[in-house]
Amino acid sequence: MIGNHEKPTKRPKGGERPFPWPCRHCGKLEVVMGVARYDAEIQHDGRIHSFTIPELHLPICRACGEKVFTEKMDGQIGAALRAHLHLLSPKEIRAGLERLNMTQEEAADRLGIAEATLSHWLTDTQLQSRALDNLLRVFFAIPEVRAVLHGEPRPAA
Repeated sequence: MIGNHEKPTKRPKGGERPFPWPCRHCGKLEVVMGVARYDAEIQHDGRIHSFTIPELHLPICRACGEKVFTEKMDGQIGAALRAHLHLLSPKEIRAGLERLNMTQEEAADRLGIAEATLSHWLTDTQLQSRALDNLLRVFFAIPEVRAVLHGEPRPAA
């Protein structure tokens, strides 16, 4: 119970409003959380990739069927695209760094990318290109690659 001197707790910025929501399309108070199949076409690495998300969880108007896309949906769609392209996930990249006991700063320096770029991959706010995903894979798997990228002299063949 809230006393006279206590303020109600505000929802954090970006927090979910309780359903139902008013529909921007038909105006009815009928938008609720639902599940729908979603066919996507997204450009990545200069190519259009088509894929289907069989169960996208998103707000849908019960009256007119309008789908409402929020940041949560962006995350689901990004994860589905990453899986479709077989790119390393943020969790896999983080595990690779931990396995090597390497900081983001050290890894970014060796890979020749900005630390902010690596941070975007780790926070799932940006997808890495196929070429950089391949570089990450060999970087994590082959010690000689890490040595060469660190500037260590290559052993004579």
